[in-house]
Amino acid sequence: MKLHLLGFIVLSIATQSLYGQTTRQQEAAEDFYKNKKLTNTNSWYWLFGPSNSQEDNDKYSIVNWDLEDGGWYSGQGSNEDYNGYGIQHKPKENSYVFSNWKNTSPNGMTLAQSLDYSFMGTYEKEEKNGFGITKWSNYKPFSNENYKNVIKYVGEYKDGIWSGYGIIYFRNGTYKSGIFIESILSKELPKIEVLEALGF
Repeated sequence: MKLHLLGFIVLSIATQSLYGQTTRQQEAAEDFYKNKKLTNTNSWYWLFGPSNSQEDNDKYSIVNWDLEDGGWYSGQGSNEDYNGYGIQHKPKENSYVFSNWKNTSPNGMTLAQSLDYSFMGTYEKEEKNGFGITKWSNYKPFSNENYKNVIKYVGEYKDGIWSGYGIIYFRNGTYKSGIFIESILSKELPKIEVLEALGF
């Protein structure tokens, strides 16, 4: 767990913001999709880095697929599935998802961004699992009135929901921290204690 957190901290420090990071990747992805300049998997390091581009190079090839909704997928694939590192773009939501896909589902380290939502964290078994940071702008993450003004969650996920140590930040600048069960804050704890439990 702490090794994963260290990786996220290094990534966060290396990039000025999640928005800035994904914007640069979006531009690179758009250029690649339009011009199709890269023709072999050894070139795939331009998005995910050379240390992440080697593992599945022999199994998957670079593909460029148009999606029914006008979107596209560009990256590693096999048969008709996203498999390996790649980018999915859906214009209706103006969303981009960068992941190490497994059978067309996000897997492992994932960056996702749309007009109203951004996420940086890990996916496992088609759901957010492990540590993640989620930010909302206009989108309400829950119908629960207690959380209608939540703009950010930093903490642990299990099967797609807040589960474990976490911190929620509200639009008015306040926050609550503690242990979450099924996306409900069940036990409040000091923020420093939560950060220490998360490995910060």
